[in-house]
Amino acid sequence: MLFAAAVVVVACVGIWILSRALVVQVSLPRADAIVVMAGAPVYFDRVAHAGRLYLDGRAPRILLTNDGVRGSWSRTLQRNPLYYERAILRLNQAGVPSSAVEVLPGRVTGTFEEASRISDFAREHGFASLIVVTSDFHTRRAFWSVRRALQGARINVGVEPTASSAAWWKTNGVQAVFSEYVKLVYYWVHYR
Repeated sequence: MLFAAAVVVVACVGIWILSRALVVQVSLPRADAIVVMAGAPVYFDRVAHAGRLYLDGRAPRILLTNDGVRGSWSRTLQRNPLYYERAILRLNQAGVPSSAVEVLPGRVTGTFEEASRISDFAREHGFASLIVVTSDFHTRRAFWSVRRALQGARINVGVEPTASSAAWWKTNGVQAVFSEYVKLVYYWVHYR
């Protein structure tokens, strides 16, 4: 019985350490734009955090990407809108004007493709800095992907995790921790 309890404690501590290692925060006091990374299940937490950063004066615009995912029925729009369309409505309701929100062209299917679109847009518009907003567990991979896509450009990148507890992995599950590590290894090998 004591051995089983020790195994559980060691496993919990190990998962906690692994989950903490996924979380990166690089704060920029101000940037040219705030970029919200797509991700249907947790997207609106990211959107809300980006809205707060915008209202705090951290950047003059918010950039969204289109992952092609549709949400539930909207009475306002009278259809099932894409997540980025619903995000714009939520940002407007929070006080962010439509003129400050821009959707990057095309549809993205993954974090690295999204980072590439962000890179293209930032280079075309002469940005010097970006704040990437994403979920805690996604910060390391998103930050690495955006920096990798911007390689050679003189664009400073910050990353801001959505506000959550240090024990985010308890609600997202141990599977989320291991899944993110598998994705990290894949990205480091595939996109080097």
